[in-house]
Amino acid sequence: MKLLSAKVLLPKSNPIPLTHGASISPAGIYVLVQKIKRYLRIGFLLHLMTIAGIAIAVYFFNLAQHIGFESIRIETLFYLYLSAYGASLPLFAQLDARSRYQNYKLMKDKLYRYGFSKRIVEPLSWSRCQRDAIQVAADDLGYSKEMKSLFKSLGFKWFHIIPRILIRNPRLILTKAYWNKTLFVKHYTLKNFPY
Repeated sequence: MKLLSAKVLLPKSNPIPLTHGASISPAGIYVLVQKIKRYLRIGFLLHLMTIAGIAIAVYFFNLAQHIGFESIRIETLFYLYLSAYGASLPLFAQLDARSRYQNYKLMKDKLYRYGFSKRIVEPLSWSRCQRDAIQVAADDLGYSKEMKSLFKSLGFKWFHIIPRILIRNPRLILTKAYWNKTLFVKHYTLKNFPY
């Protein structure tokens, strides 16, 4: 399999002046745009959850407002509860998306350095969102078909969203390690690529 080069050709031209003497080059803009595209692609489902959470929060808050806050009614409290739930979804979804972006960068460096290997991929493929991040890294390096066939051989289907480790041991959701792996993955800096 032909491996893509880590050297990326970036456009060359004069920097664009900004306020207070700062400037940004077209190459910097290109890299930023590529990072944003990958971030959106990696966390597609999570970004949809963010939008859905905002919609739920606004919709149920408007229903609660329509009933009125003058007297406390069960209906109003229920709508406020659903609104608070919707408002919390974007926070968790975006923490998860940030963590998946860190997984993407780590996997991209590992695939570039060691090549495609089940041994490298399997430990980071326990949730749908992680598999999406790994798939984007594989697509970037030309391992798309191999990655899809590995996921198929591991028994993953498009509807396997809940992490398989939670299916095996639901109590794991109560541990700090689970939340650190899910929402608080440490920042990873790419070593071989600008994005």
